Amino acid sequence: MLVLALDTALGACSVAVLDADRDVILASASEAMERGHAERLIPLIAETCAAAGIAPRDCRRFVATTGPGSFTGLRVALSAARAMALAAGGEAVGLSTLAVLAEPHLTAREQLAVLAAIDARHSHVYAALLGADRSILQAPAYLPREQAAVLAAAAGPVALVGPGTEAVMEAWPADAAPPALCDSRAAPDITVLARLGAAVDPALAPCRPLYLKAVDAKTSAEARRP
Repeated sequence: MLVLALDTALGACSVAVLDADRDVILASASEAMERGHAERLIPLIAETCAAAGIAPRDCRRFVATTGPGSFTGLRVALSAARAMALAAGGEAVGLSTLAVLAEPHLTAREQLAVLAAIDARHSHVYAALLGADRSILQAPAYLPREQAAVLAAAAGPVALVGPGTEAVMEAWPADAAPPALCDSRAAPDITVLARLGAAVDPALAPCRPLYLKAVDAKTSAEARRP
């Protein structure tokens, strides 16, 4: 099965093609960017598929990160995955950005808990905390950075990963041991997304946005309320 993985949720536009039967990445590309994902994604898909020697329609599964992430950015990859799956007669699946960020450290030799965090601004982060045995210590949530730091510090030897690492470290308890590892990468590894997407049960991985925080915008009627 050929898998096409797409990520536009955070600070990159990324594409990978995986031959899941052989567990071989045929081609991948990732370009750092804060804006412009919508304009760049489709050309990058075409370039990556050409490098892999396939056409997008040859893929049977299309996987995208579901968030947390940029409200508009993450929807670019999700919309593309759903549309391409429909056109190719394949299936579209989605995986949490936090899960993809955490995965490389859960499979590393070091036995560490992992806090995946994304800076949500206003002294908050989107975060999830997993034990070294993959137990869920904190489900994905919108948290004050101080709360995320306390949870991570209490988990024992811990790795911090994601673009919220700096925010969590700024709130790290003074009396706690420092994290064993800090990885402030701006976006998930697209090859990790491809492999997780190939293995996931489609019934458990809907290709739709994951929102952990209510929108800040108010209707005109709400804004007039005292």
